[in-house]
Amino acid sequence: MQNPALTIFDDQLLEIINTDFEIKVLDDQCNFSEGPVWNKEGYYLFSDIPENLIYKISESVSKQIYLSPSGCNLADTSLLSEQTGSNGLAYDQHNNLLICQHGNGAVAKYDGTNMESLISDYNNKRFNSPNDIIVAKDGTVFFSDPPYGLKNQQLNEESAQPIAAFYYYRNGELKILCDQYQYPNGVCLSPDEKSLYCCSTKENEKFVLEYDTETLQLKGVVARENSDGIKCDKNNNLYLSTGDGILILNAEGKRLGLISLDNIPANHCWGGSSGNDLLVTARNNIFLIKNLQQ
Repeated sequence: MQNPALTIFDDQLLEIINTDFEIKVLDDQCNFSEGPVWNKEGYYLFSDIPENLIYKISESVSKQIYLSPSGCNLADTSLLSEQTGSNGLAYDQHNNLLICQHGNGAVAKYDGTNMESLISDYNNKRFNSPNDIIVAKDGTVFFSDPPYGLKNQQLNEESAQPIAAFYYYRNGELKILCDQYQYPNGVCLSPDEKSLYCCSTKENEKFVLEYDTETLQLKGVVARENSDGIKCDKNNNLYLSTGDGILILNAEGKRLGLISLDNIPANHCWGGSSGNDLLVTARNNIFLIKNLQQ
């Protein structure tokens, strides 16, 4: 039986998802949940940005604080917005947790005991507010740096970066990958890690770009869509966190379907023992879409 939250735009969708998925509410008491990641030990982590916390949660265990503070330990926050905590989370090849820190304007590394700054500045200036992050199997780090964590969510080149951008960090080398967005946001890799996808939630930046991860050259516009978080499945279909719900596109950017939710999704990640569940952070809610992937 098809889940009533699902709208099908193209029958190709029937080949890639189970239409009888189940949506569970794991929590509804967050402030602004973001940046989820699956841990192979059987739980998810996610950020609550205004609360400056990272939570641990699973299908069977209620959320509990995993790391505090998670994104800001500054005494003076006068140049920041209220979104000072952590955002995007990702594990590296050594199972360290990499953390996008709004308030500290850096990407931190946490080994389960100690936290240190991994990527703290570019051209001797702090980042604006690292937002989303993905790590390739070879250790290359890609992350976005919009001004959402700065006061009035505007750039301040005196104290931080003069532009907003997507960056890559490889073998100690840090470079700007993409500066085509004023508010860069979601970032993800294709299953073969040959393509990187990036996007923005702003209406005037309604395009998803694809980059070659080896040459770092722009491949082109995949779709004319807005998105906060973005992820690929194992067959290179794209899943976008949009104002309408989780929008599913094929590799060519064609709309296949939409999963409507009771709150606006900000980000999502694959997880579960089979990797077929989708955890969605949606403002005060944490949704688990069970058995979505075939």
